[in-house]
Amino acid sequence: MRDSILYYPHIEIQNEKWLKSAILLWDNVYRIVPASYTPKDSDEVLRACDNDLVRAVSLEKEDMRRITQDFQDFLDGMQYKPAGLEYDEYAYLHPEKIDSTLYPTLEKYAQGESDEGFLTLPREVVRGYMFFLSTEVAKRRQLARCTDDKYSFAVSSYFSEAANFDDFLYDREAEGFYSSLILENLLPLNVDSIPMSAVIKASENSKDEKAAFKLELSKFSEQLYKCESIDHGKTIFNDFRKDLEQAKQDLKASQGFLNKDDVGSFFSVGVPTSASVYGALLGVGGDPFSLYSFSTSMVIGAISAYTNYKNAKSLQENPSGAAYLLSLEKEFAGTGRYPAFDRYLEEFIND
Repeated sequence: MRDSILYYPHIEIQNEKWLKSAILLWDNVYRIVPASYTPKDSDEVLRACDNDLVRAVSLEKEDMRRITQDFQDFLDGMQYKPAGLEYDEYAYLHPEKIDSTLYPTLEKYAQGESDEGFLTLPREVVRGYMFFLSTEVAKRRQLARCTDDKYSFAVSSYFSEAANFDDFLYDREAEGFYSSLILENLLPLNVDSIPMSAVIKASENSKDEKAAFKLELSKFSEQLYKCESIDHGKTIFNDFRKDLEQAKQDLKASQGFLNKDDVGSFFSVGVPTSASVYGALLGVGGDPFSLYSFSTSMVIGAISAYTNYKNAKSLQENPSGAAYLLSLEKEFAGTGRYPAFDRYLEEFIND
């Protein structure tokens, strides 16, 4: 995991709680801001900007050239159009985020311009384009990607994994699965009551612990991806859950916000996971789409079966490909309930 993240899929960071949580895990939060646009930020977000914790990404010609070709190839190469790219609502896309050579592709979708000069496009086309754009921008700058929206977290996998899923998402006989690895009680749910200045100080003072936590998470996800042995899969979970849990506890202790019995938010990362790992967890014939707790605060469950698992990439190989979600929704935190990521993606593709 990189030291900085790219926020997606919006310009404005409207959730101050999410921003504070992100700062407690990463050194900087980047966002794509057109040169002629001034974000409508709250005072707390502006304070983070003034401390150089929130930074703007200026799009370059190479960003636009690559995303143009990728998006065109993606649209042209679809064997079928996912239901999520059918549309009945409209959204706005800033023209500075679109290369001129892409206009012929988007022109057939456009419904005019807003008073501020934004193109009016089907909401789903805007969403798909922004997922492509954020992935390319992150890749060229060696950034991870993170969102505060559970639907965007699930749906972005369709684009970042190059549509390596078909309409049979629940193929339980697949060689591997795109999964959600969830860690509970990592960050304080009441972070909105903590002043930004205290968050900034805690983030600065816990750099070593942040790095150690990220390293353990990266090593763990790499093993989930590469494991081909059911027996060794058991070893992976026995070894890494101890190391990852310790790194998590060290991070919490270094920041001092979340006590032992407090309820915290949860953190999720999308990781390729081999069928052998699920065989180790659930036994032969077990259902990877059920959520499995392998420690008191760590859960894993499949979001979708890969069409071709050989084309999947680990976080270390493709750090900008996987998505991260920081969730501070009270309906999930400490309740034993989790977002239905597989259903969100299934709805996007089929409903």
